[in-house]
Amino acid sequence: MFDAEYDEGESTYFDDLKGEMQKEAQLNHVEFEDQDDEARVQYDGFRPGMYVRVEIENVPCEFVQIFDPHYPIILGGLGNSEGNVGHVQMRLKKHRWYKKILKSQDPIIFSVGWRRFQTILLYYIEDHNGRQRLLKYTPQHMHCGAAFWGKI
Repeated sequence: MFDAEYDEGESTYFDDLKGEMQKEAQLNHVEFEDQDDEARVQYDGFRPGMYVRVEIENVPCEFVQIFDPHYPIILGGLGNSEGNVGHVQMRLKKHRWYKKILKSQDPIIFSVGWRRFQTILLYYIEDHNGRQRLLKYTPQHMHCGAAFWGKI
């Protein structure tokens, strides 16, 4: 009884909103169907499949035979300046929920944007006279500096 009443109940706000969006899309399609693509993009925006067209040469035949248009292909690359590596200094504080103590020269994995790399941190604290003194462990409730070799 409950399922029958629940399933046949009134339409929700989401259903009404979805119906309005479909009516608007249908109206736009009818209004702009006789115009060329450049003019239509200015009013209606880019339709699916119009974003990027890429031509790739020397593609193996297996790629063409196994190609599935429903499975996306992600193309990507790095800019000239994105491959640079060097010494990086940062300021950090161990989060209070992380129970372990971080130790200098232990490997750590960074996940930054699309990149993921492993490096070794050296923790330090700066004295009042500007010296950077190496720390064996991160301090409990204060910030410290860290230096590592990684992506700039």
